[in-house]
Amino acid sequence: MAKDPLLDLNTLIERPAITIDGKRYEILSPEELSILDSQAFTFWGGEIEELSKTKGKENELADLVNKVASKVLVDVPANVRAKLSDAQKYRVVEVFTMLLLRHKIGAVGVAAAVMKDMSPSIGEKSFPASSASSVEAPRGGSKKRRRR
Repeated sequence: MAKDPLLDLNTLIERPAITIDGKRYEILSPEELSILDSQAFTFWGGEIEELSKTKGKENELADLVNKVASKVLVDVPANVRAKLSDAQKYRVVEVFTMLLLRHKIGAVGVAAAVMKDMSPSIGEKSFPASSASSVEAPRGGSKKRRRR
């Protein structure tokens, strides 16, 4: 039996915080996201990456960053959000993206740990009681005709 739990779940969500002009504000926690919201943030992240690479899409990029930042800045009043530059909003989105990735990596780690416990290690026999090889023993000689 495992000594440490594979998954540690809390029903009380602690939101991460940022400071703006010296005042502390809470931002959205990845723990709060529904499955659909999580997928939406993943999609938006891909869109932001693509728009960042495309010239002439600066306005679309700024609109999308503003939309995502507004969703992340749940505890920040609208008048404070309005003072943030596009670059600052982009940094908020980056911070949240890192939190989201860390959250997803944790889930992947749990899945890997479970799978490791379920499957044999590399080189380990699937059936420990069997020591016989399943490969047919080679028969002597070649069937190819030799030249003299």
